Amino acid sequence: MRCDFFPTWKEAVQYIRELSAIIFNIQNEDQKKRADSTIIFLQKYIRKHLDKDLSLVRLADLVYLNPSYLSRLYKQISGINISEYIEHERVKRAQELLQKNDLRINEIALQVGYENAASFARVFKRALGISPQEYRDNYLLTIQLGAR
Repeated sequence: MRCDFFPTWKEAVQYIRELSAIIFNIQNEDQKKRADSTIIFLQKYIRKHLDKDLSLVRLADLVYLNPSYLSRLYKQISGINISEYIEHERVKRAQELLQKNDLRINEIALQVGYENAASFARVFKRALGISPQEYRDNYLLTIQLGAR
């Protein structure tokens, strides 16, 4: 930057302010894109690995972020806690698996990341208001009634 390029110091300062604003906007947009892509990556990872360790520490390690920062970032970008997203995806996948009558409830619990059927049933019932078995029975009844 050349000082003699501007007729007055006031104009030079104004130019620097405008340039700074442009640079900060570009930097903010880049940070937002990185944050969005991080959240998208994590959501895909979670959906594919529901039966694995999805602790905040593990997920933060995957994206090289501090767990506390990741938690705040996820909430800021998505509007929900990461644990809420994981639970939602586990229940959604469990619903799909319950519609297949060949799997037992405890097998489904393991496939969606719960060590035992009791904790799985508790989370499922809290989310949907009915137990996994009731969900399966209702689904099968709906299928039977639809076939008539």
